[in-house]
Amino acid sequence: MSKKNHNTGNSVSLHDRGHLPLAIMALPGGIKKHFVLCISFFLLYLLADTLSSSIQIVGVSLKLYDLTLPVISALLVLYSFRALPTLGLFALYSFCSHPLSHFLYTIAQLMAALTSYTIYFYAAGKRSIVSFGRSQLSAQRIIWMICVNTIVFTLLHQLILQKSHFFATFDEKIWSIPTLISMQWMMTSCLTGIPFCYLILRACYKPVWFFSYLKQLKEIIIFGPKAVYQIVWILLLVGLMCCLVYIKRDDIIFTDYSLVWLLPVMLWGAICLGHALIAPLWVLMLILLSDSIDNYITLERTFTVDHYIFHLALASSVIFVFSLTIVIVGVMTTRIRKYIRHLKRISLSEPHTGLPNLQALKNDIIRLNSVRLCMLQCPELNTLTQNHGIAFRFEFVKAVVRYLNPLLSDNEKIYYSPGYGILLRLDSINVDRIDSYYQAMSAFRFSWEEMKLGLNFGIAHTVYDQSVNNLSHMVGLLNASTFISLQQGKPEALNLTSGGDDAMSTGVIRHYLQKSIDRQSFVLVAQPIVSTKGHEKYHEVLIRMMMPGNKLCFPNTFLPLAYDAGLLAEVDMAVIEQTFRFMDSLDEDQANSRFSINLTPQSLIKSDFQERLYALFKAYSIRPDRIIFEIIESDIIDSINASRVLRELRKLGCKIAIDDFGTGESSYLRLKNLEADILKIDGSFIRNVVENEFDRFTVMSFCEAANFKNLEVVAEFVENEEIEQMLVTMGVGWLQGYHTGKPAPIESLF
Repeated sequence: MSKKNHNTGNSVSLHDRGHLPLAIMALPGGIKKHFVLCISFFLLYLLADTLSSSIQIVGVSLKLYDLTLPVISALLVLYSFRALPTLGLFALYSFCSHPLSHFLYTIAQLMAALTSYTIYFYAAGKRSIVSFGRSQLSAQRIIWMICVNTIVFTLLHQLILQKSHFFATFDEKIWSIPTLISMQWMMTSCLTGIPFCYLILRACYKPVWFFSYLKQLKEIIIFGPKAVYQIVWILLLVGLMCCLVYIKRDDIIFTDYSLVWLLPVMLWGAICLGHALIAPLWVLMLILLSDSIDNYITLERTFTVDHYIFHLALASSVIFVFSLTIVIVGVMTTRIRKYIRHLKRISLSEPHTGLPNLQALKNDIIRLNSVRLCMLQCPELNTLTQNHGIAFRFEFVKAVVRYLNPLLSDNEKIYYSPGYGILLRLDSINVDRIDSYYQAMSAFRFSWEEMKLGLNFGIAHTVYDQSVNNLSHMVGLLNASTFISLQQGKPEALNLTSGGDDAMSTGVIRHYLQKSIDRQSFVLVAQPIVSTKGHEKYHEVLIRMMMPGNKLCFPNTFLPLAYDAGLLAEVDMAVIEQTFRFMDSLDEDQANSRFSINLTPQSLIKSDFQERLYALFKAYSIRPDRIIFEIIESDIIDSINASRVLRELRKLGCKIAIDDFGTGESSYLRLKNLEADILKIDGSFIRNVVENEFDRFTVMSFCEAANFKNLEVVAEFVENEEIEQMLVTMGVGWLQGYHTGKPAPIESLF
C-alpha cells in the first residue's frame, strides 16, 4: 500500500506574456469575460488536480478528496451552457496532454457534470445560477449536483474502466467497500467543493462581487460572537487538526477518534458564524485531512487490510455526514439571520411607505447624543384621505419625501408615523434653514389623477437630547406645535424646558381616569343652588379625581383626555351611579332632596344611554323628579337623537337645564326650538352685571325670553351681595356661586 498525490496536470505556457493584458483589453466585453473565465477555470482545475489525494489498496487506486469534478460542476452552475466551449477546449487539452486513463477519467467527469447539471437546470429554473448558501435551492443542489453527480460519475467511470480493460479487478466486483469509500469522498468533494470552486470562479469573473463577499465575512467576524469565544474556537480547531494531521502517534486522541470532536466544534462555528465563513474553511480542513490520512488511519494500527478498509469506510462516512450537517446548519443559520434582519427592518419601518418609523428614530437618538428634529404636518390630509382613499395618504407622503430628500445632507434622515406626520432629523437648525423648508413646502404641489394640489403645512422644530426621556410625548408636543404654526403662518419653535416628569403626567392621569371609571371612585362635590323665592335649594354635582399623594385633579385637566379617548359617556354613567348610590343612602327626611348632574353630548348620542340610565333609576329606586340633567349649549344639541333623548327624559319626570347659556352661537334660536325646564346664564355675563350696562341688559333679555318660555332661571358666578341684589331685582329665581355656597364633599351635605 502506498499513498501519493495525483498530479497529472501540466503548466500552461503563455506566449508573449508581456503583451497579454493589451490583447485582452482589445477584445469585446463578452469575449474578454469568457476568456478570463476560461483561463481561471484551467488554472483552478490544475490546482484542484494538484491538491487531489489518492491511496493504493490491494492494487486499486482510491480517490479521496478530489476537487476536479466540483470545478467542472461549479463552472456549469456559474456560466450554464455557455461554459460548453470552455469544457470542449478542456476535453481537447486533456486528450492531448494526459495519458488515456486520465483522459477517460476526465470524460466521465464531464459527462456526469453535464448530466446532473442539465437535470438541475430544468428543476431549479432561472434561479439555478444564484450563489450558494440559499436554503431555497439547497435540496435541489444536494440531490442533483451532489448525489446524482457522484452516482453518475461512479457508474460511468466504472463502465469505462470495464470496457477499456484497464483494471481487471473491476470485471468481477463493481460495487465494493473501496468503491463505497471513493463515492463517499466524492460526495463530500461535491458537497463542499462546488460552492468553494464557484466562489473562486465568480471572484475571477466578477471581482466586485468578491469584494462584497469579503465585506460580508468582515461583518460576520466583527458582529459575531465575542472575540474571546472566536479565539477559543480557533484554538480548538487548530488543536484537533494537529492531533489528526501533524502528530503521528498511537494514542487514541491522535487517531480517527478525534474526527468525532470536529463536529460539535464546526457546528458551533456554523451556527454562530454562518455558511459564508465556515464553508471555505471546511474545504481547507478536508484537503488537509485527505492529504494526511496516513497520520490518523494507518495499517500499522490495524490487524488486517480488511480492518484498515473498514476504518477508511467509517472515516469517509463520518466526514461526509459531518460535511452534510455543517452545510445544512450553515445554510439554515444564514436563512434565519436573514429573516431576523428582515423582521428588524420591518419593525423599524412604516409598512406602507417603507420609511423609518418612530422606533428607528428612537434607536438613532440613542446612538446620537443630541439631534435636531423638525416635524411637518398637513391636517387637510385627513379629509383628503377620506375622499380619495388611504392610498392617497401614502402616495402623498412618498411624494413629499422625494421632494425633501435633495434638501438634506448625507447624515440627515426622514421618518414617518401615520399618527403624527413627517419628521426630519437634522444635523443643524437655524431660522433661515427652517424658513427655507417652510417656503419649499408652500411651493410643493402634489399630483393625483387629474388634480394638482397645494396643501398647507405646519412646521415645528426642537432640539432633542438625552435629558428628555419620553420621545412619544415630545413628538406629541411637536405635533401640537405644527397646528400653531399652521394658524400663525410661520414655523414654530418648541422649547423643551422640563424633564421627564411632565411627560409622564398625561399617562398617569389617563391611568387614574380609567381606574376612577372602572371603580366608580370619582370624588363628588356639591354646590348649592338657592332660591330667591323661598323654595327648597338643590345641589349641582361636580367631580374631581384623586391622584397619588391625595392631590385632586380637576375636570379641565382630565376631561380633555376622556374626550380624546371616547370615555366621556363612561364618565357620565359613573358619576350618575355614584350620585344615585349616595341618594339611596340618605335618610327618609332627605327623600325630596334634588341633584343636578352634568351630561356631555357624547352620552346623549350613545345608543344604550337610555337603557342604562333607566336601569340605574330602577336599581337605586330614585324618583326621576329628583334629578336635573344639565346640558351644555353646543352644536350637538341640534342632533335629532339628542333632542329625542331629552324629550324622553322630560317625559320620565327629569328636568333639563341648559348650562352656560349665552356662550354659544344663535342662543335665542336654540332657545326657541329646544324644550327645557331651566336656563342657566353663563357667569361671564353675571360677574360684571352691576358695573357693565350691556351685561345687565343682556341678562334682562335672557330672563324675559325664559319667562316667555316658562323656564326657571339660574344665575351662575354670584360672588357678592351686590350681584345677588341686582339679580333679585331682575327676577332671577335661582342663584349659584361662592357667595351663596361653595362646593363641598357630597357626603357632608346632610
